[in-house]
Amino acid sequence: MTLLIISFLAGVLTVLAPCVLPLLPVVIGSSVGARSRATPYIVIGSLALSILLFTYLLKASTALISIPAVFWSYLSGGILAGFGLILLFPVLWESLPFVAKASRDANQLMSTGYQKKSVWGDVLIGASLGPVFSTCSPTYFVILGTVLPASFWLGTVYLITYLIGLILVLALIALLGQRLTGRLNLLADNHGKFKRGLGVIFLIVGLAIISGLDKKIEAAILDTGYLDISKFEQKILDSATETSIVPAGNSLSVIDEQTTKPATAVENIPKHLQKAFPKTDWSKNNPNIANAISGGPGKDGIPAIDNPTFVPIFEFSHSDETQAIVVFGENDIKVYPYNILNWHEIVNDEIDGKPILIAFCPLCWSAIVYDRTLPDGKTPTFGVSGSLLESNMIMYDRLTESLWQQSTGKVLAGTYYPAELTALPFQLLTIGEIKKLYPYSMLLSEDTGYSRDYSRDPYVGYETNSQFVFDPSSLDNKFPPKTIMVVFRAGDVTVSVPWLKLREVSSVVEIINNIKYTLTVTDTGELIIVDESGAVQPFYFEMWFSFAVQHSDQIHVIEL
Repeated sequence: MTLLIISFLAGVLTVLAPCVLPLLPVVIGSSVGARSRATPYIVIGSLALSILLFTYLLKASTALISIPAVFWSYLSGGILAGFGLILLFPVLWESLPFVAKASRDANQLMSTGYQKKSVWGDVLIGASLGPVFSTCSPTYFVILGTVLPASFWLGTVYLITYLIGLILVLALIALLGQRLTGRLNLLADNHGKFKRGLGVIFLIVGLAIISGLDKKIEAAILDTGYLDISKFEQKILDSATETSIVPAGNSLSVIDEQTTKPATAVENIPKHLQKAFPKTDWSKNNPNIANAISGGPGKDGIPAIDNPTFVPIFEFSHSDETQAIVVFGENDIKVYPYNILNWHEIVNDEIDGKPILIAFCPLCWSAIVYDRTLPDGKTPTFGVSGSLLESNMIMYDRLTESLWQQSTGKVLAGTYYPAELTALPFQLLTIGEIKKLYPYSMLLSEDTGYSRDYSRDPYVGYETNSQFVFDPSSLDNKFPPKTIMVVFRAGDVTVSVPWLKLREVSSVVEIINNIKYTLTVTDTGELIIVDESGAVQPFYFEMWFSFAVQHSDQIHVIEL
């Protein structure tokens, strides 16, 4: 929300540059002597198009580079803070050595276009206005600071908002001519109170982005259910290409594994959840549901795959190092690659006629397979709620809209509280390993019914850096926060062991509650966990920070 306002203001300020404003009535042709009634619209249109194309070109070039998310926060915040300083102290911009030369060259190009006295001359004028404006005022860098860090479609929203602000002022000048220009001179004064006031706003916003304060404020606003622009973004996502991770940071309480605590009062249920799920029976709930926060996209803003199709494994066209969930049936082997799960998080499927749920949370790398059969025998499909608890996805069933914790399979609120989904066995392997081991396996097709760039990881670098999109309420330092853990149940105890360490040692035997468990990584990279009776134990994978904060008691950690 903040960056939408900033983008609009940047568009308005682009026109309110002292060296440009006096020329606009002549440039646009809205005053006496206009060559055609269409002149202002041709100029404005070509100006907007040139800015749009140039920005997309920059966006496309940066998309090809794996740049950590934290870099964009510093870049965006730095640009906005720098622009705020320039509004407060305009001499900073005017003293830059390249500004004067660039301004002369751009104005010469604009003059050439004006002399052509033709439609193409008008187009040339519009195209040259961008450089003219940016040399007089660095506002275009502001829109770069908001568009480049954002996802493609969210960046497009910011860019269009910027162009609306710019075009609005240009259109008013075209219609009202010199009368409006004279009135705007006061606002265009670089040393006036209006510009300096905006400078303070830009400076504060920039510093908030750098420090991460903006994410906490936006998350708090979203939690109230007001000013939730995610529904607007969701409509864009459903018809276009991607899902963004927008606001970040909030402090949550540790999730209590006990389900015997009194339910929290309905009025304490976050408003954004009550609004999104009016059918949910909120009288039945785990009190920790009060700590759920909005992840940005609304209900089904991240669309689950309900009718998956499959192709042979060798049709996979991306890196063989891509990880995938492998599920084994009596006759079929199905493969669900992370490059698709990153964008959809849930796949509702069947194997051997059994309804299964493939669930993956990119923010805590929790990968798990469940039986979709509920305690009453019904088998609903599941969707992504758009909300999180300790950076872990909250799912919902489409039958009663009960809310379920993705990593534990337990109901957080609704008709089925306090039920728990049954975890099923699976393996986590790379596509390369699967091709060698199971060449006849079937791969989840990228023909999902949604337009997504499955060659691009929207969370690139997240699993290897120290940054969080949503801060957990606490961190346990026993392992680095993003260490991938294998998690399984041993009776009423939840057990975790670092996955990469386990692969190194190949095998470990652990006594838990007087029962021996053997964990073995085979030569093929597959994991087998059995108890002393030989019974195979289902397991899943999850980052350490997420496991530690979600399991406060009855845990057993194998440190190796």
